[in-house]
Amino acid sequence: MSKRIIAVFMLAGMMLSMAACNGTGLMPGMETTSGATTISLPVTSETSESSQETTSETTEETTSEETTTEETTTEETTSETTSETTTETTKAATPTPKPIGKTTVTNAYSRTFTIKNQGKFTTKYPKVTIKGVSTTAVNKEIAKKFGPIAKKNDSVVKYSYYIGKKYVSILVTVNLDAGKDGNEYYAYNISRVTGKKLSKSEMLKLLGVSSSTFNNKVKTGVKNWWSTNILKNDKSSKTKKQYNAAIASKSINSAVPFVNSKGKRCFLLRQMKAPTQFVNNDIYMTF
Repeated sequence: MSKRIIAVFMLAGMMLSMAACNGTGLMPGMETTSGATTISLPVTSETSESSQETTSETTEETTSEETTTEETTTEETTSETTSETTTETTKAATPTPKPIGKTTVTNAYSRTFTIKNQGKFTTKYPKVTIKGVSTTAVNKEIAKKFGPIAKKNDSVVKYSYYIGKKYVSILVTVNLDAGKDGNEYYAYNISRVTGKKLSKSEMLKLLGVSSSTFNNKVKTGVKNWWSTNILKNDKSSKTKKQYNAAIASKSINSAVPFVNSKGKRCFLLRQMKAPTQFVNNDIYMTF
């Protein structure tokens, strides 16, 4: 036996001897609880140190496991967040615009005729073709409007056009008395995406011009046209009344934006639409 065990037995023997002497029958350090005897043995310093080491190691291992769990949770959360962000970004992405097909403007009708003492004239009106979309509606509208005029021997119809990135602008010129002044103008703006006519607001948006800016440009142009062509020669009260009607809001708001064959932004004001006006020359100017 080791010296430590022998010492324990010797101590127990001494305690039994003392118990016999005092008559209790119990050794010091022994207690009786509910008929059961509990022995409290002294703990050596080595046992205490061993317990501390075990506790310390257990604590370190537990701490390590908790840290790993937190890191895993963080990575999972990050992964979920990234997934959600990716999903939201995909949903918010702008859809790819529909491709714009090849666009052409050609004669829907053309003929040449001669007027005695006036000369030879060519009359024609256009049709638009955009690959991938239907332009039937706008072509029918143009044919219905200008077909009957173009077939008359005293009228001349002509057109010019410009193909922009997302639109086609067509300016049709009509002279109801071949060889003489007094043209009427009609402007058409057609979407290269849908093949349909563009509204005034849609065309202005494509041109990057606000409605207020456009109206101001129109009003300035109309004033200049009247000053140059009418008012310098006629300042009667009747003419001034017609001028006031030309620059009134109703007249200005009827102006149509378009782009001419040279790529210049223009407006067309059909003066015959304005009240109390007798001037049959429509105003077509750049702005």
